[in-house]
Amino acid sequence: MAVKRSKHVVVKHHHPLKKSLWYFVIVVILLASGWWLFDYGRSRAGFESSQASEERDRLRDRIEQLEDEAAALRAQKAIHERAREIDRHAYDQIDNSLKEQQNELLELKEQVIFYRGIVGSSDQVRGLQILSFRLEDNSGERNFRYRLILNQLEKSNRVIKGRVRLTLIGLQDDAQVELSHAQFSKQEGKGELFRFKYFQELDGDIVLPEGFVPLRIKVKASSSGKKPKSIERIYSWSELMS
Repeated sequence: MAVKRSKHVVVKHHHPLKKSLWYFVIVVILLASGWWLFDYGRSRAGFESSQASEERDRLRDRIEQLEDEAAALRAQKAIHERAREIDRHAYDQIDNSLKEQQNELLELKEQVIFYRGIVGSSDQVRGLQILSFRLEDNSGERNFRYRLILNQLEKSNRVIKGRVRLTLIGLQDDAQVELSHAQFSKQEGKGELFRFKYFQELDGDIVLPEGFVPLRIKVKASSSGKKPKSIERIYSWSELMS
């Protein structure tokens, strides 16, 4: 039996580019919709992109302003610190000058006392005299410096010489003891030599031994020669340091 074949042919056109274009359009639409929904959600939550940009710019401006103010404050601080340093230096100079003037004034007063003795009445004691003796702190709790002024009242104006010895009287282990010049002074020998015609100033260091409590100090000046003479004074430590 013979098969009858149809003479009609169906032709179908295939457009792959058009199909891809439709896919792309659909993706863009979905992305745009998604962004719109996201932005709409932020807007509904009280957040606007334009407002966020404005707030960001405002914060940046505020940061720059604060940085400028901080720099200005640091500059002012440096100026004030420099001024304070200059003031402190000026104060130290004034304080040092004042101390020097006070020391000079004290020396002048001592010299006035001495010259007053020189031109005083004729009934004053002649010969070697202890004009003044004082103590002052010397860089440490147990370190001191003494200053002694000797003079003589003689019409002959002869040179007088001799030796000064200091003796410390105080307590050591609850017992009263006496320390000789060599035991507390940095100077070697038995006292300090003097030689002058009118007056002489002597000074030296006193270093108190540990545990020693000073009460009094004895100053003894002895001249040598044909007519030797000794003179002695005892001073209260507390009065000297007051």
